[in-house]
Amino acid sequence: MDLGKGSNKSSANSPAVIGLIAVITVLLGVGGLVIAQLTPVLFPDQASAEANQIDQLFKVMLGIGGSIFLLVQGVLIYSIIRYRKRQGDNTDGPTVHGNVTLEVVWTAIPAVVVLGLVIYSYQVWVDIQEPKEDELVVHVEARRFGWTFLYEDERLTAGNGNGNENSNATRFPAPDLHVYAGQPVRLVMETEDVIHSFWVPEMRIKQDLLPGRTTEMRITPQLVDGRASDEYPLRYRVVCTELCGSGHGAMFTYVYLHEDEESYMQWVDSSVESVLNPPEDPVLNGMRIMASGVYGCQSCHALQDSREGMTLSWDAVTGPSLQGIADRASTRVSGQPAEEYLYESIYDPGAYIVPGYGNIMNQYQFVNPDAAHYLPKPDAEAITAYLCTVSDEFTPEELAENPLCDFDNLLSYSEMYTMDGMN
Repeated sequence: MDLGKGSNKSSANSPAVIGLIAVITVLLGVGGLVIAQLTPVLFPDQASAEANQIDQLFKVMLGIGGSIFLLVQGVLIYSIIRYRKRQGDNTDGPTVHGNVTLEVVWTAIPAVVVLGLVIYSYQVWVDIQEPKEDELVVHVEARRFGWTFLYEDERLTAGNGNGNENSNATRFPAPDLHVYAGQPVRLVMETEDVIHSFWVPEMRIKQDLLPGRTTEMRITPQLVDGRASDEYPLRYRVVCTELCGSGHGAMFTYVYLHEDEESYMQWVDSSVESVLNPPEDPVLNGMRIMASGVYGCQSCHALQDSREGMTLSWDAVTGPSLQGIADRASTRVSGQPAEEYLYESIYDPGAYIVPGYGNIMNQYQFVNPDAAHYLPKPDAEAITAYLCTVSDEFTPEELAENPLCDFDNLLSYSEMYTMDGMN
């Protein structure tokens, strides 16, 4: 039987068949539109203007896919019923030969649909990448297994009091991303080690970070429908979606969406103030530095501590826990004082490897401010001073009276310490 010849061709062109095809086409279109309305149910909050565009693109694709799904399922169900085996019928079905018209149709229509989606998708991508006026620039640094965000502020200048003379001295660090509704943001992204991928589902943004390259991504945060003012700042999770090592699953942080510029600037002012006027007490200054996330200590270590309005709540497991580190630091290396062990571990983590852990910590250096992993000696001294007070056996007040570390020796050791002979 040839479907392209004879009476079948005449019947295929009959008004009844054409009308039926038209009705089916309309029903499929309506069905696709109904399925497309599921988009808000499937997706999380729309926290950026880009989310609106991407969701609309997805809605179009879901509508087209829904129509095709209904068509395929409809033909399948019809065929199962219409051509089912009937009782007593043992004959073979008719031999069917190809239909050129049908083959052209089912090739041309998908080609047109795909071409349309390509053009539409490209336009959305171009719109998202288009530079915006008065963009807020945030520098994003990724490392195994955490994120650091650097914000520029005109109040900061090189040599702002923390000993940091490199280009980042005009920026202040934070372990989280802070933005506010209506302010376009340009994220300038770099990785210190392997490939990472920055993903915020609620903002519909995802960007790979490649070693040796600087990548960029733009977002325009917006107010979220259905959220009251007292719910702001909204907090959304930032995750790495590129397998980057044993701590990949714990490589996440948060983006805080402020309702307005006033709320955002309150956070900025507080952060800048802590950089311009760090605590005179080296212990508190060390805690401030670690809390800022500038060196990514929270990426690998566990530590719970709260002092003077600062809180560290880390639960990473890739590196050894820092909880109670002051109690055991002097026992790590025979004959080495606690302060020397802690200080050396910052610059030469391979000098002593805690059993059960690998030597995967970045090796920081204090020689070249513009090179990777720069950590000036004053910061290392402050961090060491703080860690010398992280004890499970004694309170900070008790350690102030009877310290476990010799701080004069710490300064002397730091002054003579060199980068020679690193492991």
